[in-house]
Amino acid sequence: MDNWILFGEGLISGITLTLMIGPVTMIILRSGIEINRKAGVYAAAGTWVSDFIFIAITYWMTAVVENWSSDPSTRLKLYLVGGAGLLLIGLFMMRVKKKTYNQVVYQDGMRYIKAFFSGFLINTLSPFTLFFWLGAAVFLHLQKVSPLYYYSGLMLTLGIGDFTKAWIAPRLTKWLKEHHIYWFQIVAGILIACTGGYIIYLGFAG
Repeated sequence: MDNWILFGEGLISGITLTLMIGPVTMIILRSGIEINRKAGVYAAAGTWVSDFIFIAITYWMTAVVENWSSDPSTRLKLYLVGGAGLLLIGLFMMRVKKKTYNQVVYQDGMRYIKAFFSGFLINTLSPFTLFFWLGAAVFLHLQKVSPLYYYSGLMLTLGIGDFTKAWIAPRLTKWLKEHHIYWFQIVAGILIACTGGYIIYLGFAG
């Protein structure tokens, strides 16, 4: 019974993260709208790979990472590097040009690679990702059952949620005009840049 309770807690955590409208959601939708559904899935896959890396690091090296990240100077560096990275990515995304989206070349493999690394970088550069998985690892070390139940429930929900976002993104173009898509990308860039700026602020404020 404890195994399934922990699995359920993972599901709830995954649902909560999926419903958050943050940089990860915006980069998945942006890739799906600007390119196609497959690109959205690639962007989502980039975030999943990033999450699995954080899961491995934070669970198997929890004590070391926890002590290391609790040092004030180290936390400031994490926030500054992560925040600056997101800020630059957001500003770069805001430089998008207006274009006709029915002329996009869908078979360009580099677009999918770019989408994958966009998702990977957005997720990896956010200090919130590190501290979320760190907190989860500390919590799981206190449990008597295998942490795989929690991680499985959480990643299953995240996977389904992100895949759904990637799947519906191209359908949004039926209701969105070209200038709407242009401004959607601008808003996505602003959100990511503001998130980076807020992270930098938290680094100095904390």
